[in-house]
Amino acid sequence: MNGGDRKTEPPFGLDMDFGEALEKFIATRPSEVEESVDRSKTKKPPGDQVPRRPARLSRAKQSASLKRET
Repeated sequence: MNGGDRKTEPPFGLDMDFGEALEKFIATRPSEVEESVDRSKTKKPPGDQVPRRPARLSRAKQSASLKRET
């Protein structure tokens, strides 16, 4: 039983030193956290979907359309 088969979470990749993280944690108001949690729990209406970008043309189609324009 060496613990080799135990699954652990990957390290949390926070790109700031401990002091900076602690300052941000201290500066956070509890009401901000509650508002964020409430916003995350609300379900978005189905009409508010993010519009998708138009499909990208393949290289062959792009070169053919460029030849027509000139």
